[in-house]
Amino acid sequence: MPHANVLAHRQIANELGLIGQWLDVRGWTHERMWREDFPVLPEADALIVLGSLDSVASGHCAGWAPAEMSLIREWIDEGHRYLGVCFGAQILASILGGKVDRRPRFYRKVEEIPWVDGTARGPWVLWHEDIITSAGTAEVISELPHAIVALRSGNAWGVQPHIELDASGLERLGRAVGAPPDVWSPLVTELAAQHARVRQATFDFLDAALA
Repeated sequence: MPHANVLAHRQIANELGLIGQWLDVRGWTHERMWREDFPVLPEADALIVLGSLDSVASGHCAGWAPAEMSLIREWIDEGHRYLGVCFGAQILASILGGKVDRRPRFYRKVEEIPWVDGTARGPWVLWHEDIITSAGTAEVISELPHAIVALRSGNAWGVQPHIELDASGLERLGRAVGAPPDVWSPLVTELAAQHARVRQATFDFLDAALA
């Protein structure tokens, strides 16, 4: 039975959501680990790193982030599967020599993500202030006009969209971070209307990235 380590904050942006559903349906077990404890990563078939309100952007890097980056660098250097979502994708770009910058304002949208092969993935919600502007040695898999939104290096994947979020998860996140309802409510409505497509897109992507 495959097993995943899941690294997140203890109090915020820590819901597995649709990723958790995929793990259950596909027969994976998983262990939750918290950044605040600075864990030692046990052996596993994959490491999943979720979002953060903190940053690795140039000039804004959180004091705790370099230690986590070193931990993840060692993990992917050993050839293990890795999936970084939002902040986890930014960490992947950073440790592979890429660059993360700060936007003047948040980017919040539900949209399909164009893949380099001419197809599209999603729709998923994008909710981020920091942007990947260089993937370093990683392959760029998807890019929007404002940022790189998916990258890959061997068994390591980074995706800027919150592929874990369904409508209820986004509403809880919006409330938890204190965003006004008029900011998150339209996105929640759109995710709810497209729930089946969102869930299927997440399952299809995870089948490819973590199979």
